[in-house]
Amino acid sequence: MVESINTRILTNAEFEKDNTLKAKYQSYDQYLASQLRSTSIHTYGLANLKTSTNPSEELRKYFNAKYEAFNQKSEELIAQYQALAPIASAKKNEYTKYATKIDSLGDNAKLTEKSKLNRLKNESTDAEFSYDAALKTALYHTHSATQFLA
Repeated sequence: MVESINTRILTNAEFEKDNTLKAKYQSYDQYLASQLRSTSIHTYGLANLKTSTNPSEELRKYFNAKYEAFNQKSEELIAQYQALAPIASAKKNEYTKYATKIDSLGDNAKLTEKSKLNRLKNESTDAEFSYDAALKTALYHTHSATQFLA
């Protein structure tokens, strides 16, 4: 852009050498202002520029890319907690079913059965904690878009 303007507009030294231009414009500043007013943006040779896109379009592309990345991460987090939901539910159901069996046995329950109940309780608790953590992470990420898109 600058080259196409510079090829049309004379430098101060060239202006001082040309008496017809000095007579017409009186000063280099007036000559320069006149030339810039007569130069249209469409004659700047936009095809020769490195980038001829509108800066607002570039910003839009940048924010759209960030938005796409944000949506992709949100979808990933949502899929993660949804995948953990049936696992947590199954572990809880397994523990509840076995706990009812042990309660029906009462004091007659063997030590191995009680230890299995504790193991099932730990697995159920771990699965539920994992599900809760994934759910809270997904909610935090998806409902705080301004933080991640800024």
